Amino acid sequence: MTKLKTMSELPYFLFFIVGLISGLLGGMLGIGGGVVTVPFLYYFFQYSHLYPSRIMQIAVCTSLAAAFVTSVVSTYVQMRKKAIQVSVLKWMAPALLVGSISGSILAHYMASHVLSWVFGAMALVLGIYFFFPHLPVLKIARSPNPTLSLFGLGIGALSTMLGIGGGSISFPVLLGYHVPVQNASATSSATTCISTGIGTIAFLILSWGLIHEPMTVGYIDLPCWFLISFGSVLTVPLGVKWSHTLNVSLIKRVFGVCLFLVGLAMLLL
Repeated sequence: MTKLKTMSELPYFLFFIVGLISGLLGGMLGIGGGVVTVPFLYYFFQYSHLYPSRIMQIAVCTSLAAAFVTSVVSTYVQMRKKAIQVSVLKWMAPALLVGSISGSILAHYMASHVLSWVFGAMALVLGIYFFFPHLPVLKIARSPNPTLSLFGLGIGALSTMLGIGGGSISFPVLLGYHVPVQNASATSSATTCISTGIGTIAFLILSWGLIHEPMTVGYIDLPCWFLISFGSVLTVPLGVKWSHTLNVSLIKRVFGVCLFLVGLAMLLL
């Protein structure tokens, strides 16, 4: 079964819809779209018998590249509002760079089924986190300091390895350093931009020439990447707007249950 035939069997607009959903949830809940796009791409590639030995790596890298596009837009908006704390980036950026490269290398050499188990375990943890939205806030330090580099290293590695962007991890960490909520959200967008950009480049270097399928560059499936990116960019602003008007607590609980089920599926199926 060739890729072109497979892609024609599934309407392109489904990928666009996935992008719309991931952008909307990202804007409302402050998460990376990877928690939505990675499972969708994984099961689509599995159903279509594509990339049998690298299925999870391509799902992760395609999602990561799409998250980079979205994070560039959101970071630009936050920069215009002057909400990003540059002092925080000073400590985190170098560590994010090293962590993102390390995460991409780990994912590249990890067996695809093992990587899917790691993602499933992470989805379970995030599902519990979103189901209980009033968990105690971390108390790490009174203000940002060099120890942020340690978190940057871990956030960069984990988010790149799993293609989840990292905003859902960096946001509570920044709150633990007593960064104001608006600044923590804005700075998380910037850290996501760094980790997704570096991670995507590292994945491309590692995977260059490995995948011989039409409309694929390294680990990036170009049609999926374009449509998901386009859809998510359109709905991120709407998601941010809705976060101030809708019952976000209920949305988080529903999303948490869905994530928990996705995690179970990734681990058991």
